[in-house]
Amino acid sequence: MTATVEILASPTSDDLDDLVALIGLLGYSLDAEVLSARLSHLTAAAGHETWVVRGDDGRVVAVAGAHVRWAYNADDPTAQLLLLVVGEAARRDGTGSHLLQHFEEWSRGHGARTLEAVSAAATDSAHRFYRKRGYHEAGVRYSKLV
Repeated sequence: MTATVEILASPTSDDLDDLVALIGLLGYSLDAEVLSARLSHLTAAAGHETWVVRGDDGRVVAVAGAHVRWAYNADDPTAQLLLLVVGEAARRDGTGSHLLQHFEEWSRGHGARTLEAVSAAATDSAHRFYRKRGYHEAGVRYSKLV
């Protein structure tokens, strides 16, 4: 498959249903209404962008999302890939690699020199996917629910 990556601007109800199903593959439970509300915060003005790849039928088969952030310890921003999910039917055909390449080009266009990929809920295959493409583990992240 030659994946065409498009920005997810105004998701349709079908888009939201497809995204809910894809995000569910990571073990997260949400519905279209919740996702729509979350997407309303993940805007270009806030440094975010969400991309999708569609199948021949126009349905979303893969999604990725990222943001650019500034830090106290660097002169250039860091781009962080927050989400990358490829549906089972579209796996192993380069769609994930194509989305990752798109993220990297977008990041460079925003002046980022450091790229990060969040893989908190990922499987070993996801970790291998990133390592094979030049990413490495860097530090430890702590979190706390309040």
